[in-house]
Amino acid sequence: MGIALALVLPKTYETSVYLEPPLVTQYGSVNEGRTSLTGLKWVTGDELYTQFLAQLNSDAGRYEFFEKTYLPSLDTQPEGALDKNALYAARIKKLIDVKEPVPKKGRQLYSVTIQAPTGELAVQWMDAYLTQVQDAARARWAGEAQKVIDATIKNTEKDIAEKLALAKKLREDREIRLGEALRVAKSVGQQTPQLTVGQLPKQDSVTSFADGSGLYARGTRSLGAEIDVLRAREDETAFVDGLREAQAKLVALQGQNLSAPIGMYRIDGQLLEPAKPISPKKSLLTVLGLLLGLFSGIGVAFAKKALAQKSGRTGAA
Repeated sequence: MGIALALVLPKTYETSVYLEPPLVTQYGSVNEGRTSLTGLKWVTGDELYTQFLAQLNSDAGRYEFFEKTYLPSLDTQPEGALDKNALYAARIKKLIDVKEPVPKKGRQLYSVTIQAPTGELAVQWMDAYLTQVQDAARARWAGEAQKVIDATIKNTEKDIAEKLALAKKLREDREIRLGEALRVAKSVGQQTPQLTVGQLPKQDSVTSFADGSGLYARGTRSLGAEIDVLRAREDETAFVDGLREAQAKLVALQGQNLSAPIGMYRIDGQLLEPAKPISPKKSLLTVLGLLLGLFSGIGVAFAKKALAQKSGRTGAA
């Protein structure tokens, strides 16, 4: 009888895996281009694994598996949201079991256990669940990382614009000072620079004018030539301190690629298909069947004896 029950009752297979942080080879591509010039921090395996575990432990991850993987495997679908939620509440704890590491006991690894009607399906569901969790965690991480990059790009673009605007203003101020110095030089008849022992005059060796400088001592020719050059200048980039570095930073930031596939976890060992179901347990059912048969036999024997005794008393009467 126990063997018959074991053959009739639905079988349940179970597979488990232990999880660890990813290897550098699984996510190293995301750090390509994250040089000191960009100001971006390197992505670490622990950072990615933390994001993965947050999604792994979330109810959203379990519900996504329930909707996308478990429900399509059923022959009969629940009717309406209430039935679906009731089925989820009744089945999810048996379908997926995520256990945190026990502090100070063995290796500190998370474990995930999946139950399914067949061993092959258990492996497929485990792979599907971990993939869904990783995809969701990766999308969340990439979204947050992109926000940081976008903000840095915006700040760098603003920095470049401010540098160029400042350079333009400084050039205009320079033109004004040179223009005033040119007028002074013309007024005093200073056409060529004042030289002392073959050197241009120091600040305190000439008489200063309105702004306290001795620019006029350079002479009208030198002043006029510089003014002409400044007015003809169309591009300030070669004369802006730190501009080339900022432009290179912007290019590096714009070249960041977060779409490349990266691993956020790894399995310790292999994902193996279970060879035997965890239920029903044939040995237990066999023992229960034997006990049930034994007690049934004893019950029948007592019943027969009772009937025989009753028949004897009836005949004697």
